[in-house]
Amino acid sequence: RLRNYGSLFLGHESTVAYSDKSIGTNHVLPTRGAARYTGGLWVGKFLKTLTFQKVTQVGSKEVAPTTAAIADAEFMFGHALTARLRIDDK
Repeated sequence: RLRNYGSLFLGHESTVAYSDKSIGTNHVLPTRGAARYTGGLWVGKFLKTLTFQKVTQVGSKEVAPTTAAIADAEFMFGHALTARLRIDDK
């Protein structure tokens, strides 16, 4: 069973030439065992990923206690405080 590879060509009609020249998968593949956590080069490697979160008052009250507990366990007391403040203020 294959688990870590950069690019896999399936079926008799698959060929590296198709991958490199027309299909679009790239021949710049991970080396030194990096296929365990990343695939081949693709356009997404050149795009900036932006994340965001939008939390409602109800959602904040739901997630705050768990967030505070995790932050306390990690000795990140400022994070715990900001979560707890949202429990009482809303």
